[in-house]
Amino acid sequence: MKNFESGDFDFIKSVQDRVSHSLENKGLLIDLSTDSCRKYLQRKVNTKTKVVVMYVDIAGSTQMSHDLPSLSLALIIQIFSQEVSLSIEKYGGYVLKFVGDAVIGLFPSDHDQKKAIMNSLDCANYIQNVITTGINPIFKKHSLHEIAVKIGIEYGNALVLLYGKNTDHAHIDLIGFGISITAKITSLGFPGEVIVGENIYHNLDISQKKYFLALYAERNSKWDSVMKYNDNLTYRMYRYVKGNSQI
Repeated sequence: MKNFESGDFDFIKSVQDRVSHSLENKGLLIDLSTDSCRKYLQRKVNTKTKVVVMYVDIAGSTQMSHDLPSLSLALIIQIFSQEVSLSIEKYGGYVLKFVGDAVIGLFPSDHDQKKAIMNSLDCANYIQNVITTGINPIFKKHSLHEIAVKIGIEYGNALVLLYGKNTDHAHIDLIGFGISITAKITSLGFPGEVIVGENIYHNLDISQKKYFLALYAERNSKWDSVMKYNDNLTYRMYRYVKGNSQI
């Protein structure tokens, strides 16, 4: 177990204070917004850009939606989304969108792809610790369902697509292989895991690659099922194991 330092306790307390406030007031401490991401994407409409994409998904959410009262489920998802959003912003990323019980973030790599990749990996570990040491103890105290998350990350080109004519009002989104594959590899993760695609792995230094375990053989049957409608695409994924118990 890790020996916590004073900064770690400050981190834990700040998360727990926000979660407690949100539960006691039945509402979030901040307004969740994707405006900063929109402003970033407005400058790149109808062009390709290189980004790191991150999916953060609550594990077992379908069962939770069946078992929990609507208001309890809503509070859990809102608090999860709040803390994940703050974590992504802390590591230089943007929240692209909220999709039910998942948060999709992106880390621009226009100038330094390795830095964007490392920021996303550090952010992923940070989020896992936000869940286990920040959110869940307060949920337990309030007799709420504790949560676990699966995180998927991939790097690559994405097309910035404008759904309309007016960049100030029309919906802006990203499409491309990286976006699609990140959702798929996230679905193969177990609670508490960080799964990355092969483009993340191949763009890292040798010294960093020791923190990754290949999964394409271990979870081959599940992967074959996911990819059977994609011409059995040859694609490798890895589990990130560095700092699993660290903040």
